[in-house]
Amino acid sequence: MDNEKKCGCNEEEKACGCGHEHHDHEHHDGCGCGEDHHEHYVVDLEDDNGNVISCPIIDAFEFEDNEYILAQDPNEDSVYLFKTLEDGELVIPEEEEFDRVSKFYSEELED
Repeated sequence: MDNEKKCGCNEEEKACGCGHEHHDHEHHDGCGCGEDHHEHYVVDLEDDNGNVISCPIIDAFEFEDNEYILAQDPNEDSVYLFKTLEDGELVIPEEEEFDRVSKFYSEELED
């Protein structure tokens, strides 16, 4: 699936107007401006038939000095894990990394 990060905010500056960059928002804490910026982001995924599905980003977090996002397919309730590269590109982690990140995230939810 192809993917692209989109936002209704100023995409060039990656800022929402609250003075904080979106990629610096802490896990579950937000930037402190009172808005939930994850609602503004979607990942457009293309299925095998060429249909584009806009999947809202439901969470973002850091693990092992990398940032990851979770995007949910509104049609199937599937959740996809992506690693955010320095240039903003989203990639699917390799299997070993995916397993470590998934385990970390699952354990964070238990706390």
